[in-house]
Amino acid sequence: MADNITMNNGTGGPVAATDDIGGVHYQRVKLIHGADGVNDGDIAHDNGLPVEIVSPPFTRVGFAEVGSGLVGKAADEFTVIQTGAGMAVNQTAGNLAITTGTTTNSETIIRSVRTFGGSLLARVKTILSQRIANNTFRYELADLVGEALAYTINSSTSVTVTFGSGLNPFTAINVGQFMRLSRLSSVGIPGRFAIASVSGDTVTFTVAAWPGSGSGTLTLYGWNHIQLEYSGTTATQASFDAQRRGWNSGNTTATINTTASPGHMAQLGLDVLTAGLSDALVASSTAYQWTVRASRIENLPDPGVDLYLFIVAQNGSTAPASTTTWTIGVVQVEDQGRTKVRIASSDPNGSHAQPVYQMGGIATATQPVSGTVTATVTGGTTLPVTPTQSFVNSAASTNATSTKASAGTVWSVVVSNINAAARYLKLYNKASAPTVGTDTPVVVIPIPAGGVVQLDGGSNGIRFGTGIAWALTTGAADSDTGAVALGEHKVAIAYT
Repeated sequence: MADNITMNNGTGGPVAATDDIGGVHYQRVKLIHGADGVNDGDIAHDNGLPVEIVSPPFTRVGFAEVGSGLVGKAADEFTVIQTGAGMAVNQTAGNLAITTGTTTNSETIIRSVRTFGGSLLARVKTILSQRIANNTFRYELADLVGEALAYTINSSTSVTVTFGSGLNPFTAINVGQFMRLSRLSSVGIPGRFAIASVSGDTVTFTVAAWPGSGSGTLTLYGWNHIQLEYSGTTATQASFDAQRRGWNSGNTTATINTTASPGHMAQLGLDVLTAGLSDALVASSTAYQWTVRASRIENLPDPGVDLYLFIVAQNGSTAPASTTTWTIGVVQVEDQGRTKVRIASSDPNGSHAQPVYQMGGIATATQPVSGTVTATVTGGTTLPVTPTQSFVNSAASTNATSTKASAGTVWSVVVSNINAAARYLKLYNKASAPTVGTDTPVVVIPIPAGGVVQLDGGSNGIRFGTGIAWALTTGAADSDTGAVALGEHKVAIAYT
């Protein structure tokens, strides 16, 4: 049949524009601008259809304005959900300052206005005036389960939360899963607790050391989360964890740069496959400063989960000895997206390695090579050469070792760590065993908890003009003399 069709009202009518496809007429239409009942003109070459390009969500706040609470841009990006009893929130000298006071179980909660999801990168700067018992400070990328939910305390170990009719997202299959009970309007202890039972519109949680009775409203959040927490008295420690639908991986106690002045910048990364914690000391440097501190490869929030950034200060059930000031210099969060690409060359994205997959072939751990390979390395050495292999199991000491008492080249280093905390391999350009804590290392290699690090010297190797020596310590500082334990580490060095 031909295109177009007559509109027949019994006596014939106007012709409607159509496209005949297989005997079926599909109507042709023109688009116009305008709200309901208004014609602002046809879409045309010189009157195009408006298109809004939406960038991934991005938040960066530097707290430049001064005032009580959140002011300026900070007030556009974040909301003070609750200021705890005896606590205070204000902006001063380009920072957000939260003072904790000494009221037990007091909790201040600040939450981002927008949500983030998928592949994320968050940076936050922290200075804590002191690290004392019964103070906890958290940055959390977490989902919001419900607000202003009624709760009733059944006993010191049981509390029941009620959702609106038909709004309970949980059933019996969620028993055992954890989330945070927070923003309590009445008695209770904020914290992360597990679901004990589900019935209709109510969820009962197992708690600990709560009052025996009481009621009020609360907020549930963090069924899914990535968390950085400062607690305890050590200024160079923080805990890191991730959780997916109520199940976490287990906190890692990470060694970090100090939270004392000038503070540290923490970076939380999530690329769907891995979550990681890195940090850097807030000080100018001629070197690249980011150091990987901890990572998670399981129980990560799903890509479709909307995550808010929570900033939480919380006092314990025992009053802190004195007030602490939490100074936050900058907060930045962005969705990074996740795109499969073919890479010719790339720059690193932040401080977290991005996964790269080989396409069009099968990668194997070792590729066979035949013939003779010849290269010139720094110092005039010509390959082929056969490196000498040095292999050492750690003793209960700093393991100060002279591997070569004259100039040499390190081709590779492999070191393992079975301790639950990071350790550090230090290489020295010295013809004798180093004086640990006095001599200055030329290379410091962080070894993550339960991890293995391989340093590849490449085709030129790493040249040591005086000698090759090394040691193992528990701290990163050049002056650190902390001894490692017996059998914690295996150190393999290939050198010539």
